[in-house]
Amino acid sequence: MKIVVMHYLRSLRERDELDAILPSLLSESGFEVITRPRRGTRQAGVDVAAVGPDSDRGGVTSLFLFSIKSGDLTREHWDTGQQALRPSLNEILDDYIPNRIPPHLANLPIVICVGMGGEMREDVRAQWSGFCRTNERSNIHFTEWNGDRIADLILSGVLRSELIEGEHRGMFQKALAMLDQPDVAYRHFRNLLNAIFVDSNNHKERTRQLRKAYLCLWILFVWARDAKNLEAAYRASDLVLLRSWPYCDASRLAKGSIQNERSAHFDQVLKLHLIISELLLIDKIGPFADKRYALSMAVNSRSAVDVNIALFETLGRVSIHGLWLSCISGGKDNEFADSLRKEANNALDIAIGMINANPALAVPVRDDFAIELALFMRLADVLGRLHNVVGYIRNTADHLCRGLSIRRHYPTPAIGYREVLSHPKDRSDSYFEENTRAGIIYTFVLTWLAMTGDQDRAERLRTTLLKHAPHMTHQTWIPDDQTDEVFWAGNRDHGMSVPGLPCKDSLQDVLNLLNRVMTEHPLHERVSAVRANLSPIFLMACRHYRMPVPVHLWRGQDQGE
Repeated sequence: MKIVVMHYLRSLRERDELDAILPSLLSESGFEVITRPRRGTRQAGVDVAAVGPDSDRGGVTSLFLFSIKSGDLTREHWDTGQQALRPSLNEILDDYIPNRIPPHLANLPIVICVGMGGEMREDVRAQWSGFCRTNERSNIHFTEWNGDRIADLILSGVLRSELIEGEHRGMFQKALAMLDQPDVAYRHFRNLLNAIFVDSNNHKERTRQLRKAYLCLWILFVWARDAKNLEAAYRASDLVLLRSWPYCDASRLAKGSIQNERSAHFDQVLKLHLIISELLLIDKIGPFADKRYALSMAVNSRSAVDVNIALFETLGRVSIHGLWLSCISGGKDNEFADSLRKEANNALDIAIGMINANPALAVPVRDDFAIELALFMRLADVLGRLHNVVGYIRNTADHLCRGLSIRRHYPTPAIGYREVLSHPKDRSDSYFEENTRAGIIYTFVLTWLAMTGDQDRAERLRTTLLKHAPHMTHQTWIPDDQTDEVFWAGNRDHGMSVPGLPCKDSLQDVLNLLNRVMTEHPLHERVSAVRANLSPIFLMACRHYRMPVPVHLWRGQDQGE
């Protein structure tokens, strides 16, 4: 197991990776973290500052000042380059120690630590030793925290025996070994999270569980990045974020240090999820999104169903990534918020490019792809760009009408791969009625046609439904009082169905009933994430666990996004 962790540490980059996990490791090991890495501010050579016992000097309480470097420390990294070590150490001695140490810590011994994921090479050790001898004082000491020492810290702290021994260790190692088979790797990682998140009323134990899950995700991500296959890492990051939310939700925690600590932890998990999303969706898929049939061909299957499933999966992921970026910007007017909105618009551009370059996205093969359509349309609405996407929803409506008329290429309510692959088996009345007995996608498309002012096309779709599928039950789903307690771990036995939407009466009657549902069952009273202006986490749960997006979230006016 130590070899696994050391390989992970060696692969970490300095900025936003090694310096992101070190504060959690220090906290878990009994240190009080004083400062964490920040962008845009001068740090005077110190990436992380913490107070804790100095095991090299009899456990005396000391102030640790970490300067963190990625990988191995070589001669090239010592004195030259933007991230050179020696200038950082000089800044600590000349600026941080004289000017930046809080008064209540001024009398503590100081330990200047060089942290690295790898090891210090022999060609630089002489310079390091000479620097230490020249600058060491009675109250200033130097030490080296290399990958081996940090791995020991991880294995003795966050990943202690109850996780890495026996069956649990096997789950983790299998997840890493099967990264080239994402479904299998995801299943083992999900089982690992189930083993980590055992019931506990102890806040410290729960925090420890959260840190374990976060660190395991980091390790999985780094291995996946090295293997150039981020699929399993993306799905695992989805799951860690969802499983972490109920324990980091401020409304469930008393105000104070625990609430602050959990909130900071959730921010770190979200940050990691966005890193993985950007690498997979923006950097890897984005450049090919608007190339005609490029993504369809990349599925590497002759089956149109495989292509359809993969494209809609990607459309949903890109949309939720854009929604997160828009949510984080918070409608603020500053440079950071502007950059986030720019990135969110870039995500929408990628989604639009996918749709224009891959006609299969206008012909959903499954009824539950209404989830991906809802995420995409909400992103366009939140960013004020509905005018860029109305053509897509209209094109989809036309294909739905045609599919019902000829009994081919219409979405099935089945989600099992074999059933979807063989759909439609025939055009018989019995098969057609069985696979159009209920649906959510038609109501969604009808509503959006009405909201975008295309009443004629909406009425044409409604008339087609009445003519060819009068037996169909149109429905939508809304959360209930149990949803917020059980949804995040994957329980699907909750919520309320609103069946029998009155398509036979008129389109206006359908809209009136949906408005009534939103009024009588306000979402913010049922879901704390929506109440906290974090609807993307709830939308992510809907997509990950395949639950319909409630009508309240079809548009973006519920928040100040």
